[in-house]
Amino acid sequence: MIKQESIQQLKSIIDIVDVVGNYIPLKKQGSNYTALCPFHSEKTPSFVVSPSKQIYHCFGCGASGDGIKFVMEIEKISYPEALEKLANMYNIKLEYTSNNDYQSLDILDKLNGFYIQHLTANKTAYEYLRKRGLHQSTIEKFALGYAPSSQEQIEFFNQVNFPLQKGVELGVFAKGDRGIYARLIDRITFPIFHNNKIIAYGGRTISNHPAKYINYSNTKLFNKSRTFYGLNFARDKILKTKQIIITEGYMDVIMLHQAGFENVVATLGTALTKDHLPTLNKLHADVIIAYDGDDAGINAAIKAASLLAQNSFDGGVVLFQEGYDPADMIQEGRDVEVLFQNKEAFIPFVIKQIIAKYDISNPLQKQKAYEQIKQFILTLPILIQESVARDAAQLLQIDAKLFRVRKNIPIINTAKKDIAEAAIIKTLYQNPHYIKEISEYLDPQAFHTHAYELELLYQEDFQNPKLLDIILDENIKELDYKELINAVIALLIRYYQNKINQLKFQNMNLFEKSHKIKKYRFVIDKLKKGELAYESDSTI
Repeated sequence: MIKQESIQQLKSIIDIVDVVGNYIPLKKQGSNYTALCPFHSEKTPSFVVSPSKQIYHCFGCGASGDGIKFVMEIEKISYPEALEKLANMYNIKLEYTSNNDYQSLDILDKLNGFYIQHLTANKTAYEYLRKRGLHQSTIEKFALGYAPSSQEQIEFFNQVNFPLQKGVELGVFAKGDRGIYARLIDRITFPIFHNNKIIAYGGRTISNHPAKYINYSNTKLFNKSRTFYGLNFARDKILKTKQIIITEGYMDVIMLHQAGFENVVATLGTALTKDHLPTLNKLHADVIIAYDGDDAGINAAIKAASLLAQNSFDGGVVLFQEGYDPADMIQEGRDVEVLFQNKEAFIPFVIKQIIAKYDISNPLQKQKAYEQIKQFILTLPILIQESVARDAAQLLQIDAKLFRVRKNIPIINTAKKDIAEAAIIKTLYQNPHYIKEISEYLDPQAFHTHAYELELLYQEDFQNPKLLDIILDENIKELDYKELINAVIALLIRYYQNKINQLKFQNMNLFEKSHKIKKYRFVIDKLKKGELAYESDSTI
């Protein structure tokens, strides 16, 4: 773990303009810099970098943060990786503390050296990989190894003074009736990386074990339902091409990378799940599902395509036919690129595969197909349901009205800024020593448009995008102290006058109503004399 003192030193040195300017061209505009936002498509610059506040903010998509967050988002990397990258940029050496997680990663890394040595020494294991068509450079790139007997792995742990219990916690070993034993035995090993650190292993038998491939169980470092194999090798290509290809296995990834398809990853013995989606969202890439064309592969592809369509991902599906997986096709020199180019979009794929399961010339079968398709359509984003229903109805040869898609369209908030309220918020942000005085009189309820933003200011939530929309808007003027007081007074007069108008229509005791109106008028009179005042100031 990086020491906090080291992080603070880095933060004190990095400059937001330098950091962002390394990735996108910036143009000076007033006291800030502007650019086309790198996080969404736009033709007019709405991305602002503030050197005085050391933050960036996009008025279009709401992206905001400091230099570290910018590197995280633009590179799609973790917080520690961003710190490392910035430290290299500024030639700063980060200092680390020793903790259990880093000791664990060190154990797994050294274990891989042990596995690699055994691969070189084991002719059967090495020849298996060569016969599958792997080059020596590919074997080295993916750090493939070989797991020998359980006893040899236990002896290795003892030799390097690694506790066996630590190996159990990391998934290297398991406990049975006869004690501790290695999880991977007589298998080709595939190290699984996260942030370029090994967090787990998978293994492929070379002894005809009924379980051809196995992975580590989940540990504190590894969750197979969230992890993509090969992402550490594929990330740069994915970001460059804006496309990610997801396959079913280790060898598919390795062979496709060797053939030049370096944007390929694989799930780890599981179907694509919701837990994978956060990683895919960060990559901002089209997704191609590339699975085997057998029944298991088709069913997995339907589930994956459905999940991706429901969550508004672009991309499509490729099925490998004739009993070939991608690794087989690459080894035989077949043209895989053509298949990827001819992918079928997620929604049409799902609908066609559903229909293919039924004999729609049979009314009962057609009804079942209709019900399954309808259920799928209703899980899709509302705005695309109607067009999908029309296409599905045409394939089923039925009336599209039978799908009864929802018509309620989400309401988009198009509220504009209130210049007077926004100016008060910006001034208080720039001059925090005024906040205590003003907050005593100015309740967020007094604002018509920006009550939420004023509340954010009072709570010191200074990085909130809603607040930054005001703070970095060059069209919003910062007021001097006198202008601030006058602006607050004007808003408070309006606020209390509205309270009086509302009271006139409320059903309440006449004496109580009259008393409240007098109190509000007393406050208004004080405000009109240029004094800050609020309701409890009244002694009436």
